[in-house]
Amino acid sequence: MQNKQEELTWEFEAIRPQLRSYILRITASVADTDDIVQDTYIKAHDKLDTFKGESSLKTWLFAIASNLAKDNLRAQKRWVEHVTDICKEAALGNPQF
Repeated sequence: MQNKQEELTWEFEAIRPQLRSYILRITASVADTDDIVQDTYIKAHDKLDTFKGESSLKTWLFAIASNLAKDNLRAQKRWVEHVTDICKEAALGNPQF
């Protein structure tokens, strides 16, 4: 098991900047992002024995982080403040709407 843990730690550290950037775009909160990134590693470490290798470790870590970010937003009942502006601009920019 030590080998899997080392691989997880190495892969996590390699993708940490990408993961942080991805989560920050979802949450729009630096504090939440830092917590979610840390929670991602903890959850992955705790559930490492469930990783089947059907996807890459990177894909698995991003899936965990995505789910944690969605749970965080749902719990806070908060979305980015300008989401309605984004949707309005997209709708106005598309003549099919």
